Amino acid sequence: MEKATKPDKIRQLSQEQMNAIEHLLQGKSDRAVSEAVGVARQTVWEWRNNDVLFIAELNRQRSEMWQEAHQRLKSLANRALDVVELQLDSGDPKASLAAAKYILQGTRLLGDSELPKSGPTTPEAIIMERLRSEARFELMEEDKKKPRSLWPEFDPLREFNEIDFMQRVEDLARSRLEKAMAEAGLS
Repeated sequence: MEKATKPDKIRQLSQEQMNAIEHLLQGKSDRAVSEAVGVARQTVWEWRNNDVLFIAELNRQRSEMWQEAHQRLKSLANRALDVVELQLDSGDPKASLAAAKYILQGTRLLGDSELPKSGPTTPEAIIMERLRSEARFELMEEDKKKPRSLWPEFDPLREFNEIDFMQRVEDLARSRLEKAMAEAGLS
């Protein structure tokens, strides 16, 4: 579970950013959002790709929107199934086939399936995701310079080395978190 940032220690999103999030959730393009909000298209792009507070809030609201839609869909499921059942038993082969298709497609949608992933919902998690990616790249470049076994697939320590690598990535990313938070205006 992601730990929330203390509100008194972070900058707040501007009204333009909050309005932009609303428009992005409606599926509008960066250009349409920029025109509606009154900022340059490049500004909207920067917010969406580089502003961790903006990204976190957009992801949080997107996740909330999906959860609400999923609940609404579940509440309509019984009524919809009644209609499908009537079609399935109608005696009309085309209607029965269409009903069967809906049933088969719907079982995945209405089951306890995972909601679409919308990304991290806290600024720290977004920064850590980026720091892990940078650390992974940096450590892979370092590892390329080390001598290699002729048959790495037969290395008995291979699994240990992969776990060790993941820990090194995590340690390097965590060691850079405080500075990155400060650079983002979050400390």
